[in-house]
Amino acid sequence: MSGVWQPLDLGVVGPLRDASREDAERAFATLMAARAERCRMLVALAGTEDIHVMSPWLAGAARELGVERTDALAVDASLWLGERIIARAPHLRWELYTGVKKSTGYQRAVLTGFTKVTDPRYYVDVAHFVASWLELCARRRAVKDDFLVTIEATTLADA
Repeated sequence: MSGVWQPLDLGVVGPLRDASREDAERAFATLMAARAERCRMLVALAGTEDIHVMSPWLAGAARELGVERTDALAVDASLWLGERIIARAPHLRWELYTGVKKSTGYQRAVLTGFTKVTDPRYYVDVAHFVASWLELCARRRAVKDDFLVTIEATTLADA
């Protein structure tokens, strides 16, 4: 995996939360422009679009890549999962979250447009969940190999 897959360069050094708004907006535009290609690449590497197969494949890839590279893998996995969710709930959309600076999603791509929750500012930071799970996988902790299924199901329940 590591010899074939290359992380997407968003042009930002360090966490997006610490970047300037201009850099965060540019990184978001880069991410959105690349999402279809990044999803195709991930599916080609995994050999499947089936979430029940993709989840354990990603867990194994995280173990192979190690902790230092799981954040980059999480970017592609989050795009893939987010696009799956949007396909099932087309009123959802990607948005650059610029609300509360202390939020995990600050200056990151999050899903918005949820109609089954009362808070109009509600969002799901798919990347946060995926990155946390992949880091646990890379550290060889006990994890559910089907965690992506859980993220997808709970997000769609709120859609």
